[in-house]
Amino acid sequence: MEFSILGPVEVTVSGRPLELSGARARAVLATLIVHANHVVAAEQLLDELWPSQPADRALASLQVRMSELRKVLRSAADSPGSPGADRLSTRPPGYLLRATPAELDSCRFTELTAAAAAAMAGGSPAVALHRLDEALRLWRGPALAGVDAPSARTEAGRLEELRLAALEARAEALLECGKLGDAIVELETLTAAHPLRERLWSLRMLALYRAGRQADALRAYRDLRAILAGELAIEPGPALRELHTGILRQDPALDRAALDRLPVGERDAGNRGAGQRGQPFPVPPTRYALTDDGVHIAYQVLGQGDRDIVFVPGLMSHLDLLWEDADTAGFFQRLATLGRLILFDKRDTGLSDRAVGDLSLRERMTDVRAVMRAAGSARAVLFGYSEGAPMSILFTAAHPEQVTALILGSAAARWFPAPDYPCGDAAVEMYESLRDIAAHHWGRGDSIEWYLPSRAADPHARGLFARFERLAVTPGAFLRMTAMIREIDVRATLSSIHVPTLVIHRLSDRITPPFHGRYLASRIAGARYFEQPGDHSLRFAGGGDSDALFGEIAGFLAALLGGSPGSLSFPDGETGGRPRDAAGTDHRPARYAMLVVCSGRR
Repeated sequence: MEFSILGPVEVTVSGRPLELSGARARAVLATLIVHANHVVAAEQLLDELWPSQPADRALASLQVRMSELRKVLRSAADSPGSPGADRLSTRPPGYLLRATPAELDSCRFTELTAAAAAAMAGGSPAVALHRLDEALRLWRGPALAGVDAPSARTEAGRLEELRLAALEARAEALLECGKLGDAIVELETLTAAHPLRERLWSLRMLALYRAGRQADALRAYRDLRAILAGELAIEPGPALRELHTGILRQDPALDRAALDRLPVGERDAGNRGAGQRGQPFPVPPTRYALTDDGVHIAYQVLGQGDRDIVFVPGLMSHLDLLWEDADTAGFFQRLATLGRLILFDKRDTGLSDRAVGDLSLRERMTDVRAVMRAAGSARAVLFGYSEGAPMSILFTAAHPEQVTALILGSAAARWFPAPDYPCGDAAVEMYESLRDIAAHHWGRGDSIEWYLPSRAADPHARGLFARFERLAVTPGAFLRMTAMIREIDVRATLSSIHVPTLVIHRLSDRITPPFHGRYLASRIAGARYFEQPGDHSLRFAGGGDSDALFGEIAGFLAALLGGSPGSLSFPDGETGGRPRDAAGTDHRPARYAMLVVCSGRR
């Protein structure tokens, strides 16, 4: 049995297609294939495929479609254990479709392109070309053609990007095999269809040059430059400019097979965006999720893998701007190597819609759910940062079936003091200062004094903060959200958290001093706590040792598979790093155990 989505959705047995009745049944099957071997929640299917129907009618429709699909799949089964038997089963909270990688055309495509990459790296371009031809023959048209569902659209976009990357790799393989004529013809077609992909233009220029057509190679560069200037108001990237210079100079190195000069990150000029000249990292495509109350939430997806990581930002965020700071962008790029990273701007911030009125944190929590639904994420690691941390805590308590683990950075259960919470004395000064900045000095970068004091004297950093303030959130929205933050208190929810949790903090964080994080770690069962020098956890990641921070996160996620117990971890000289045992008992002296909750450094 084969499940095909590289074109219209199709199921075949021994080459014979099974009859699939109706667009809804195909859409349900497509969603299950995209998440093959993972449980797809019934609620997700209802939200994606019957969003406007009453709940009872939608559920009845879903059950009918599932019955139809089971019947079709079982029709292929001549006896128990044959291809169609028990492929589709009910698994709370939804349904599970079983398929091996060999039965999924998308998996075979990925395996063949990986084999091609290995062959190219090993100096066998002819083998790579053969594997890429095999991979591209699997495509029968646009991925998931005719299926209109959020997770299907997201997967179709991802697969299309992989197909274009395979076409680029095939053109390179043709070039390295010396098939210059074939390469030139193919690259002329591809650059016409995808004029903003700089990698294709570089290959075209190099093929023309190696074929003895230097003038045509230079003309291709001029054509690209005109396209980029006209559509995006930017220049070609530095690697393409270097290639252009090499062609002008007839650099002998261009006759060699190596194409390492053009990094993968510079393949697509469309990802660099207008006005972002010299940007260190490409900006992932921005898409929009629609919340239940009609708000459009901007989100981006990068990386891939079986694990999803949803980053829930704080008060201020802007998806495009985070890629302009090399430290921040580099950190998120590394985070995307640990799984499929999903970034978004909450309502009232960045590229997302502004809220209609004031909402509580619990009401704003629906932004997370909408983004996960649109990105096709049934379960994820939630990475809550600053004000996004209590939102992530509430989400985990309300939807535990959708959260595999929790990471809390620069986090607090509440920011302001209370009779039974003496940890928030410094919050009053911070609150009044930020509100004064928002009311009278917004857009000048003054918030850097609180968010990243170690770089406050750097004019470039302050300038970035000034631009970030202006574009990330309006002064009025910031004032409304700070008023909401004053009311945040999720302490009663902490005992409901039963997923692996990592709390990370930097010692000189002025917005959220580390005793807030220590409190969280002491109240969430089995939580691991990590402290390090520095003054900010994530935004402008250069505020501390981002290598150590990334290592801690990577180790925590890797340990999820091994089930290792949580521990408290502090900088050298703080506590000696004494761990908790598997029951969560802290074996440090009692005096320090009390200080760890409500103190500064010691």
